[in-house]
Amino acid sequence: MFKIIHTMFSESQDQMNMALRVENPLTGMRYTFRLGLTRDTLSRLDDVEAYSRRVEGYRRSIELSANP
Repeated sequence: MFKIIHTMFSESQDQMNMALRVENPLTGMRYTFRLGLTRDTLSRLDDVEAYSRRVEGYRRSIELSANP
């Protein structure tokens, strides 16, 4: 089982970045997982709304992971 050390979330109008830093308590090894998503700027309004919902879902899942 990994222990969550730090989470990071940043968002701009067309980009979202997330990072999750974890540690394996048995070995002391630390790992950082990074994810970056970019929204197509030529998207229609429906795509923008879907992107916003997806971003909110990612943010909630990171918050839940950091605060079990």
